[in-house]
Amino acid sequence: RKSSQLLVFGYRPLTVHPMRTIPVDPSRVRILCAGPATPATNMDGSARLSRDGKPLFNLPILVLADGSRPEATSVRLPGPFPVIAELASIRFTGLVAWFWQMDNGKSGVSLTASEVHPEASGRTGAAPTR
Repeated sequence: RKSSQLLVFGYRPLTVHPMRTIPVDPSRVRILCAGPATPATNMDGSARLSRDGKPLFNLPILVLADGSRPEATSVRLPGPFPVIAELASIRFTGLVAWFWQMDNGKSGVSLTASEVHPEASGRTGAAPTR
């Protein structure tokens, strides 16, 4: 896999290195919805789309593991999907961690999933639109 150039307005071009993916097994943690999903956008403000043309959303979550502090993060996934009540238990299908690094030293981990499902006790509502 090749590196690619990312052009950021006002900055020198950054080389984004190929991402490595690791499937995530969430069976040992509890995941809660931490708020409403928001549309994922490109740097120019346009809607970010999945490879098959579906709009992408960022869903904030809390990850709870026995003996650890709760971790707040977000998962990017294609819509539409049910709106999930805040602090409702959820589970993901196809949850994957993406490791990324740029030439400027910035690096991180992003989470993506193919679907989100509220647990049986969670309340749901209308699908997000945009």
